[in-house]
Amino acid sequence: METTIAEKWLREMEAELILLDEVETSPADRLRHSIPLITGIIANVKRLVEEEGFATSEAEIHFFKHIKPRFYAHQIYEIMNYNLRMQKPAGTQEMIKAFYEAELLQVFREFRINAFHYAYYQTNASELDHVYFTRDARPKDMPILELIDPPPGFSAAMDYTFARFIAHERLRDYLLEQLSNAQIQYKIERAAQKSELELKWTGDTINLVELAYGIWLTGQVNHGNAGIAEIIRWLEMQFNVKIGKPHRRWQAISYRKRVSSVKYLDQMRREILQRLDDENK
Repeated sequence: METTIAEKWLREMEAELILLDEVETSPADRLRHSIPLITGIIANVKRLVEEEGFATSEAEIHFFKHIKPRFYAHQIYEIMNYNLRMQKPAGTQEMIKAFYEAELLQVFREFRINAFHYAYYQTNASELDHVYFTRDARPKDMPILELIDPPPGFSAAMDYTFARFIAHERLRDYLLEQLSNAQIQYKIERAAQKSELELKWTGDTINLVELAYGIWLTGQVNHGNAGIAEIIRWLEMQFNVKIGKPHRRWQAISYRKRVSSVKYLDQMRREILQRLDDENK
């Protein structure tokens, strides 16, 4: 099979999931939309693999090492994120912080107990690819975190383990972001109490994301030491608006095709230049 077809489906699926990020939904509603989307596309990919196979062993290895794990990683992450959000305690900030820290330790434990395979994944090693990522190679003495009943003709020894690594890394980043936000939120709330002037952002929130990334990438705040999450949370508090996850909003910008990637910043530039032209006439 042509792996480019599966890669195209993967990009389209990820674009759909990003659109879900733009909508505020309950954990159950999120899962209700995301899992059928992912499983439906996986079924199409599975059918294509079973019908066409692979022209070379290199193509087979590439698929089971780099493509299939990303499909299943989304499925695993959606379920883990659902469980995390449902189990989050409705308590004090200290309780929530302790909950996230305990979950983060579980993620690190996942990497630690699979240290050899995780190192192979992290370093993009290739010495054992013919064993790990071809369907006929299944050494009996190799411990594998695999599906209980791997689909025949659609599984290699390590593809699902790699999917788990990808999903857990994403969960790790999410937990670190939540822990950082908890600290930032406290600082911002204290600072907001001292401000009497209230302004509300009434434009598209994606425009504010462009502005936030522009401020961050040019190092305009705290001598360039302020992170993008800090800048976005500060803008949220100052303008009384919900922006969402910085990296997800950035992905939404990067997926723009028909318009300028930074259309708001382009609009700002045009308006400023027009104002200067008008004043100099």
